[in-house]
Amino acid sequence: MIKVTDVAYARFRAPDLNTMETFLTDFGLECSARTEDALYMRACGPDHHVHITEVGDPAFIGMAFHAASEEDLRTLSQSPAASDVEGREEPGGGKRVRLTDPNGFLVEAVHGIEQLPEIPARNAYDVNTGGKARRKGEFVRLEPGPAQCLRLGHVVIGVRDFKESNQFYKSHFGFLDSDVCFEGDEDNVMLSFNRVDRGEEFVDHHTLLTAPTGKPELGHIAFEVRDINALQVGHEHLKAHGYDHSWGVGRHILGAQIFDYWFDPFGNRVEHWTDGDLLNASSPTGVHPYGARFATQWGVTEDSRR
Repeated sequence: MIKVTDVAYARFRAPDLNTMETFLTDFGLECSARTEDALYMRACGPDHHVHITEVGDPAFIGMAFHAASEEDLRTLSQSPAASDVEGREEPGGGKRVRLTDPNGFLVEAVHGIEQLPEIPARNAYDVNTGGKARRKGEFVRLEPGPAQCLRLGHVVIGVRDFKESNQFYKSHFGFLDSDVCFEGDEDNVMLSFNRVDRGEEFVDHHTLLTAPTGKPELGHIAFEVRDINALQVGHEHLKAHGYDHSWGVGRHILGAQIFDYWFDPFGNRVEHWTDGDLLNASSPTGVHPYGARFATQWGVTEDSRR
């Protein structure tokens, strides 16, 4: 087992790279590289890319996680389920180890991928809250446009067998339970919000969620935006361009993110989120009935799922 440090990117297939690039640009990503057969999109952070689309029939292929070191890649490669350490023969370079999870998804652990200069934030205003004013003498005047994704935050997948999948990801990548949901007896855990283990450093409430849908499928991938202004500006931009909305705006209970979900042109659900909970290795695991898994504190309560 190694302890991955974060999610790196998600990998898809689509028959039309131009259509995917147009949507992802409107969603708030920027192209970092493109070949004849693949599209690489980045966020504002330093990662070379956070989203890959290969030419082919529409599909979610899998995801990658950052390994802390090349030594960790060598450790992971000793697993019977893993490939040898190999070079990534695609833009950004670096090295990787490949595994296939119990649902057939490609899972990569990567290290040494090229870093890029960060993209400056637009619409970056301090927030005045009741009793605490941080913005004085400055007017909020928001520029319309895409939301500007800061980074990829988490991936949610549907799985055939939750316990098998949960064991696979924890035993290979060192995830910790943030919140779990049970049916019947509390020991009958059916779903887990998994965070990375960076010791006492605070991290996102979840980087991976595995849900028992009975078949392998993508739930969604989620990108962090600066604040609720960015999320709402992005919502208006996507709405004006006629894209297919899924769910939001609202605020989750588990994880507490303010969320807004959309579909890309090939049916993949993608999320903007902001203001989520942060936990560290000392944080206790929450235990909840299964019905609480996607409950909201406010906003739209029903996801218009396909």
